[in-house]
Amino acid sequence: MKTEGCRVNKNKQRQKQGWLLTATCCSLLTVGVVAAAYWYTAGSTNPILQPVEAAAPVLPNASDPVRPQPIQAEYAKFVPVENVMPRQQDNRVQRDLNEQYQAYLQQLPSSAGVAVASFQTSLAGHNAEGRVKNIELANAKLNGLILLPGEELSFNDTLGDSNDPSGGWQLATVIVGKKFEQGYGGGICQVSSTLYNTVLNAGLQITERYTHSLPVGYVAPGHDATVSYPELDFRFVNSTDAPLRLEAVIAGGQVVSKLHRLPAFTYSTP
Repeated sequence: MKTEGCRVNKNKQRQKQGWLLTATCCSLLTVGVVAAAYWYTAGSTNPILQPVEAAAPVLPNASDPVRPQPIQAEYAKFVPVENVMPRQQDNRVQRDLNEQYQAYLQQLPSSAGVAVASFQTSLAGHNAEGRVKNIELANAKLNGLILLPGEELSFNDTLGDSNDPSGGWQLATVIVGKKFEQGYGGGICQVSSTLYNTVLNAGLQITERYTHSLPVGYVAPGHDATVSYPELDFRFVNSTDAPLRLEAVIAGGQVVSKLHRLPAFTYSTP
């Protein structure tokens, strides 16, 4: 009997140890499955970016022009529009400046101005009827002309084709090569030469000028400016900081040329 009791106790003890071993294995197996699932999930998905990190804009240099930058669709909800779109510039000052300048241009023709240079040549011995009419026509096209700072005047462009009689040009003596001939527009070189000397006296920049092939009687040698449309032109630039108004008339038997300095434009802050 004693032997059977000992066997029963040993069987119970072995059975209890078996249950403990089974429970331990199940626990370890469960932990292993959970860990494997976690690492599998973490390794197969992309890291999640924070909104601020994903949408941080690249700041341009201070000297770079500001241009609208496109926003990627996936980041649009994170980026305020005002951070990437330039604000509309307030052009009120620009409009006011333009209005003042246009008003300034409109009143220039009536400005008195100050004479800064003049020159005159005599019509004595050069007063043939056709020639005088050509001089009067040339003066009419030049008189009152206003040159803004930096603006260039072309004598030929201003007068047009002086060889065309339909423009009112008359036959008069002209120099062709080394001889005198009759041609339309004869006499306008006295106007261009008178203007040339006025421009010299004003110290303006001369960009094109030619001399006659023969001496002329109304200016000293080398002080003339011949023109022949369209090949030979007389050009100069208003190289001052203010507008200049040209005066070209016949007065007292003289071909007169004057330049008047007009007020410079100044912007008045409202």
